[in-house]
Amino acid sequence: MTIKDWIYLGITVASYFIAVIAGAYARNKAKINRTTRAGQAYDVLGKIATNAVHEVEFLGGTSKEKRQMGYELINQALHYMGINDVTANMIYGALEKAVAAMRLADVEELEKDPAVNQDVDEKDIMQPVDQLQKPESPAPAEPAKDVTADGK
Repeated sequence: MTIKDWIYLGITVASYFIAVIAGAYARNKAKINRTTRAGQAYDVLGKIATNAVHEVEFLGGTSKEKRQMGYELINQALHYMGINDVTANMIYGALEKAVAAMRLADVEELEKDPAVNQDVDEKDIMQPVDQLQKPESPAPAEPAKDVTADGK
């Protein structure tokens, strides 16, 4: 076989290989599109949750009120966009993820600009409140000795 024959053989094999891939794609096109749409819905859910968390944080309230308000904001936005088959667990999960991202961004902002809060130590930020070390109180002073004028 000459080089020309090997090239033709390579082109023929590559053509069959491309035909097999195109056939597999055509057969699974609906499944691929459905998966892509689901991924896009998750992206939209994450973006809406981020916006809702910032809005709820601005409005304030107790933790339970914020969580309920965030859920309602996300649910309304999803229904407005025509995304109706999102479960409550998915919405609450997106809320928790957005809250964690917001807290992480706040910590990073403190690290970038130490002038914001000069008396905050990094170890204090990273630990839960109940694990913080309390400042040690100075040792109690010894009671003064009663010394009389004659030194006894």
